[in-house]
Amino acid sequence: MGASDQEAPEQRVQDAGRRHARTRAFAEAEDVISAVLSDPGVQEARERVEAAETELGMELCARLQPFQDRYDHAVVERLRGRARRALSGQARPLGPDLCPARRARDLDGGTALGPH
Repeated sequence: MGASDQEAPEQRVQDAGRRHARTRAFAEAEDVISAVLSDPGVQEARERVEAAETELGMELCARLQPFQDRYDHAVVERLRGRARRALSGQARPLGPDLCPARRARDLDGGTALGPH
């Protein structure tokens, strides 16, 4: 057996040791976190924070409602305007003209191959 043949098993042992240490550290951390979160003082603090978040959320919602109403109204008016233009034949394409031949026909007063 050469020197490189002995390094491979030693490397595997070192890697296994590191994996074991990491797994154990994570398990210990989970135990500590569980103990902290189950503490009555922490649970009480969590309940107070959740109550404050709910109260502030309701207050913020009430303050923002006029802006939501204005936005909703603007969207409805824009849709109504589009519908009116479409029904009156004044609608413009919503995107770029995807048909150059149609544009050429409209510009020269006929089809792309000649007049109407």
